[in-house]
Amino acid sequence: MAEQDCLLKIKGISLAFSGTPILKSVDLSLYQGEIHALVGENGAGKSSLFKCILGIISPSQGEIIFLNESLSGYSIRDILRKGISMIHQELMLIPELTVAENIFLGRETAQGKRMGLSEINQATTDLFREYDLDILVGAFVKDLSIAHQQIIEIMRSVSQKARLILMDEPTSSLTEKEVVFFRQLIFRLKSEGISIVFTSHKMDEVFDFSDKISVLRDGEMVGTFSKAEVDPMSLVQKMVGREMKDFYPKALSEVGQAIIRVNDLSCAPHFEHVNFTLHSGEVLGLSGLVGAGRSDIGQVLFGVKKKTSGTMQLKGQEYNPGNPSEALRAGLGYLGEDRKEMGIIPEMNITENMSLGLLDAYRKFLFIDQEKESLDAAEMQSRLSVHSAKEGQRIQNLSGGNQQKVLFGRILLNNPEVLILDEPTRGIDVMSKFEIYTLILALKKQGKAILLISSDLPELLAMSDRVIVISKGKQMAELSRDNASPEKVLEFSLH
Repeated sequence: MAEQDCLLKIKGISLAFSGTPILKSVDLSLYQGEIHALVGENGAGKSSLFKCILGIISPSQGEIIFLNESLSGYSIRDILRKGISMIHQELMLIPELTVAENIFLGRETAQGKRMGLSEINQATTDLFREYDLDILVGAFVKDLSIAHQQIIEIMRSVSQKARLILMDEPTSSLTEKEVVFFRQLIFRLKSEGISIVFTSHKMDEVFDFSDKISVLRDGEMVGTFSKAEVDPMSLVQKMVGREMKDFYPKALSEVGQAIIRVNDLSCAPHFEHVNFTLHSGEVLGLSGLVGAGRSDIGQVLFGVKKKTSGTMQLKGQEYNPGNPSEALRAGLGYLGEDRKEMGIIPEMNITENMSLGLLDAYRKFLFIDQEKESLDAAEMQSRLSVHSAKEGQRIQNLSGGNQQKVLFGRILLNNPEVLILDEPTRGIDVMSKFEIYTLILALKKQGKAILLISSDLPELLAMSDRVIVISKGKQMAELSRDNASPEKVLEFSLH
């Protein structure tokens, strides 16, 4: 592209906190109407680079040029007015305000005149009509789905006449159907000359959405590539800095005795008449669209939800847990699909999060044996390669991958025979994914029985010995590893 079409030019940006380099002389060029993926492991510097562009933090050296003008010395408000906005991974909406009020928050005055609510509603209605959006402008944001909230954030940027939108993990909380709509929306923005830089750990989306891909590793720009120059595996290798012959590690293990038997199991209105057997030394995959009932099956097995009919057996004995505590005592472990809502306690440290729910094992008379608790957690932290800056660090300050490994540690401290893993790699970087895949296969070789629930189809097919497909609460198919293909799974999922 011609130099005059360059919308954003980053020249030699460096950043350090307390003497620790975060960004090291980063260069990047972005052109008008371009969708640009910025990839790298957690901690590579992606979010820090976004914050430098938006003026949230000031780089120690280098220059950021937008529309041929240096942004040095400009405030966040000035940069927003110039046409750069950002969609954060943690959405920045006010739940108690309406859609229209959120769209125009802080911009209620137009041409020196304050806009009334009816004018704000009308302006929002006009904007939504232009983009064929069927969202009630008077609805409260707290009542919207995550996907619609994401769209509200994007429309707020569009209403601000943004020329460049930065998006941090924009699809991490979206369903497959919502991702399709999101794709249509960003390609519409591209057609109107709006440029987008987004971060993602999902390789399929990186290659589907982007025109160019830039790789950050340890704060340094490895390079910018067209999609023709790289494939998913070579891109991962550039991100981690070493060759990876197989992203999904292989491990052969002998399938053992039946551990869990599920017969005609139903949990109305979530799913009905589900049948399967899970063996020791086996990974059984549960596939289907989000909302099909996959997660509900795992929650019934772990006592989070109650069955309405059917039977479950654990090692030949009737099994009907009244709550998760009973499931834990029976030898099951559970990893929920949303670690923030169902897993971590952000203000607690690594040890406290790891031993959560297992305190009976550390009870000593009326007290907790904190020395044994700390020793066990430290040993598990080392075993799982949980990287933390200091002892006693709060879990909220860890990367997503390290948080997920802490939750795995919580499961493994109880030494379960059965592991229910719901979206075990959602929202984590590629190296952490590889480490978790390696851990899953090590547990399989130890004879653990693993129920793997995942929306990541390549992950599910690569890691599972068998795959059960659920659609609209019904069991549609059971496929062996040799017979399972993306096309077959999707066909059954859409029935």
